[in-house]
Amino acid sequence: MILSDQQDTLWLVKINAEKGRMKTRVIIADDHAIIREGLKSLFEKKGMDVIAIAKNGREAVEFAIKFQPDIVMMDISMPDLNGVEATAVIRKEVPRTKVIALSMHANKIIIDKMISSGVSGYVLKETAFDELYDAVLDVKKGKFYLSPSIAGMYCDTQGDLLKFDGDVTKFNTLSKKERHVLQLVAEGKKNKDIAETLGVTTKTIESHRRSIMKKLNIFSIAGLTKFAIQEGIVFLE
Repeated sequence: MILSDQQDTLWLVKINAEKGRMKTRVIIADDHAIIREGLKSLFEKKGMDVIAIAKNGREAVEFAIKFQPDIVMMDISMPDLNGVEATAVIRKEVPRTKVIALSMHANKIIIDKMISSGVSGYVLKETAFDELYDAVLDVKKGKFYLSPSIAGMYCDTQGDLLKFDGDVTKFNTLSKKERHVLQLVAEGKKNKDIAETLGVTTKTIESHRRSIMKKLNIFSIAGLTKFAIQEGIVFLE
């Protein structure tokens, strides 16, 4: 059958639209510009659609809710709102969106927190891009991906993911809001700045700080900062 010019044009438009829908839609969240731009270039060369780039966890959440991507590549150590908390919000607000943690940290405490928050993969930054690309393909198929160098902590001898139950620690006694306040305190923010960031009053932040100190039994900023670093809430770079 010979198509008319109009039919042929409509057919091509339909095919191109289908191809566009088949593209994997990705958001990259990292606080280092060179990593963001590098990953964007590499993913686009693989035919993926990088629809947004976020420089902190708060932006990652906003963009994920707005654009509802297939995958969010989430750095863990970000200012304002770290990758653990951002992931938890994204998984709650946009359940269809999968999150892959991208981190330099192979610490089990930190990986545990990311798994608890709902990630579908954890990839170390030291790995080659091909591994990260494989992780995206696996996660999009509904699989769980761990970098081989850390997989032994979570997989049995057949490579199956072991049942994971997050440990109950002092960290788990904090509410989501308290964890966010703790991160900002550990980053050196003042009560007034934290209140402006979270859109609440200074008195509310003071109340959160008192509650955090009581729950953790830590009563100094230095102590809170040390705890936050140990728990992977903030990071030394």
